[in-house]
Amino acid sequence: MIPQLQETRTFQGVAAALAARGWAEASGGNMSLRLEPAPDRAAPASGPERIQEAAVDMTDLIGDLFLVTASGSRMRHLASDPAGCLCLVQVLDRRRLRLIDGAGPLTSEWPTHAGLHSLFKESRSRERAVLHCHPLNLIALSHVFDSEKEMNDRLFRMHHETRLFIPEMLGLIPYSVTGSIDLAKSSREKLKKHRLALWDKHGVIAAGSTMDEALDRVEMAEKAAALYLLLRGAGLEPDGLSDEQVKATLSATKK
Repeated sequence: MIPQLQETRTFQGVAAALAARGWAEASGGNMSLRLEPAPDRAAPASGPERIQEAAVDMTDLIGDLFLVTASGSRMRHLASDPAGCLCLVQVLDRRRLRLIDGAGPLTSEWPTHAGLHSLFKESRSRERAVLHCHPLNLIALSHVFDSEKEMNDRLFRMHHETRLFIPEMLGLIPYSVTGSIDLAKSSREKLKKHRLALWDKHGVIAAGSTMDEALDRVEMAEKAAALYLLLRGAGLEPDGLSDEQVKATLSATKK
């Protein structure tokens, strides 16, 4: 069933982009998409071994279908073999999912993904995609700044389109152990305001109405981070766009 899903091709394209950029080394990075309801997508679970427990409350997601990367899957493999790297799952109740098709178990970051999908259902239904990856320059930036305000003031003056694609700018989340409930909780809280957040010394978590939109936001922020660090490496502390230039750009595009 997974190779036949239209959304699978988007997962393959995004996975190929992440692998080519070096943003998902080894089994790093994961993706999930809450699917639009369709009567032919759900199928009976093949047995008790296809039921998976989750360490997070999924009450708000009961009945929903998701396409999710499997634990240990590599983006470079997903690009060519989606059936071996993706899971099609349905939330059964507060703590259980059934694996309808594909590989398993789910990514270890599922607690974060589930919390964000629950948030999006509550507050902004357009957001259906969650992407986590490891962009080099954004991770480096988390070693430079510990102030979200200072980081954004520098980062979002580097390139005129950054504020257009990411008007809420970038959230900064203090370090937490990967896959932990603490990381899931802090990500959910930060993405109440932002659609892209930087996990300190780890990577980014991005949301979008599609997986391509989530990737767009990562690409824009990563380019700004690369520009900032390039100029810093040349011995400059860049001023970037002035307040007037930022205002004029946002006004011209009605952002």
